[in-house]
Amino acid sequence: MGDCKPLFPGTCSRILYCDDNMAVMETELKKDSTIPAHRHDSTQLTIVLKGSIILGVEGRGEQRLEAGSLLVIEPGRLHWGRALEDSLVIDVNAPLTSDRREIAEKLGASCGGS
Repeated sequence: MGDCKPLFPGTCSRILYCDDNMAVMETELKKDSTIPAHRHDSTQLTIVLKGSIILGVEGRGEQRLEAGSLLVIEPGRLHWGRALEDSLVIDVNAPLTSDRREIAEKLGASCGGS
C-alpha cells in the first residue's frame, strides 16, 4: 500500500494491508537496529521472513526468532526487538487499534472506517 518509511533508526516499514479489523505491516531491519519497548491493545502475530531477531515479551523473556519463526504477543503485553542480522519481519495486529491506525497513517496508508 505505502512506501517504505523509517519508524526507528535502521528500520523501514510499509503497510501491506489494513482495515478496521487488522493491520499488516512489513519491516526491514538492519543488523543491530532496535524496536523500543512498547505495548498496544491488539494481538500481534510476528513472522520472521528473512534473517534473525531477538524478540522480548514482558513475562516471557527474550527469544531468538529466525526465518520461518512466528510469535503471538497478547494485547497489552510490553515487547521489544533487536535485529541480529539484516532481517525482514511481518507484523499482523488485530483488531486495529488507534495506535496501529496512527502508525499506518504515518506510513501513508488509510485503513478506512473510524
